[in-house]
Amino acid sequence: MKKAYIFVLLFAFSISFMALTPGPAVSKQIELRFNYSMPAKVPPSTGWEWFARELTQRSGGRVKVTTFPHGALFKIRQAWENTIAGTADITNLSVRTFAKRLPLTSVTMLPTIYWPDTVQGTVASGRAIMTLYKEFPEIQKEFKDLKVLCFNQLAAYHLLTKKPVRKPSDLKGMKIGAGGIMGEFIQSQGGSFVAIAPPKSYMSLKTGVIDGMAMAWSSMGVYKLWEVAGYVNEITIGRVPLPVVMNKQAWNSLPPDLQDLVMKLADEQMEYGTETLYDNLVRQKKNMIRNGVEAYVPTGNEAKAWINAFEPLETRWLAEREKQGLRVAPKVLMRYMELASKAGE
Repeated sequence: MKKAYIFVLLFAFSISFMALTPGPAVSKQIELRFNYSMPAKVPPSTGWEWFARELTQRSGGRVKVTTFPHGALFKIRQAWENTIAGTADITNLSVRTFAKRLPLTSVTMLPTIYWPDTVQGTVASGRAIMTLYKEFPEIQKEFKDLKVLCFNQLAAYHLLTKKPVRKPSDLKGMKIGAGGIMGEFIQSQGGSFVAIAPPKSYMSLKTGVIDGMAMAWSSMGVYKLWEVAGYVNEITIGRVPLPVVMNKQAWNSLPPDLQDLVMKLADEQMEYGTETLYDNLVRQKKNMIRNGVEAYVPTGNEAKAWINAFEPLETRWLAEREKQGLRVAPKVLMRYMELASKAGE
């Protein structure tokens, strides 16, 4: 009886001790804020929303990503500083908006380097820019205060105008919403460019601030621009890459396995986002034409005139990089051209 009583006391004591002993620490969920410039559900933001969902799911809930569409935390012109400051953990930039900060990366906007205007060609272009980033320390230096996750690429940019523009000389005296190398090209043809963000393109065209806009079909229809401009020249005057970047402190706080997962999903989202981008492009182009917009594809001598007008842009780009002391620029240009030529094989 006495032995049984002692056993019960020891058992009760052990239970009490176990209850008071702390168990294994439960890791706190990592919360990331993803601020992006595009409206919700407008590609390529569809890929970014997919990324946010997949990262939460595939991490087993260890990471939660909250998205802030359409620049809810800050607009794209303030994206660089705000991401470094940690206002958001992840955001997208624009090579056109930050062309002065990205003199070597801006090679990706040259219209002389052709990428197929397809899902496959556009994804290949984005991955090629990442290849440049990995291969050239000078390009890495341009992003030294940020962690680069990937480069989303937009569809080809065309010229939407109030009056027909058939050849480069037709741009003389016109004000076009553009920037970066596209803006330089407009100036070289006797026109002028105005830095206009796509959401402001409708009112800028309506009020005469600009006579046209450099833009992809996928964006034209979103903003109902058929109401204020009636002509699209489908010559490709360039593309605008959107680097997706992360605050370095937030990146460094992730364990290695989650860093690997972030990079894997950042690459995968390009495929999903680009597929929805081109689905939307087809719809928006049909919508624009159905509403009276005239689409024009230059052929023959007019096509040659555009090609000839684009050629000096490479020489000018190289000369400007030389003045900046960026002697690696010719190698960057040749490498990007090489990667583009393989995309067409």
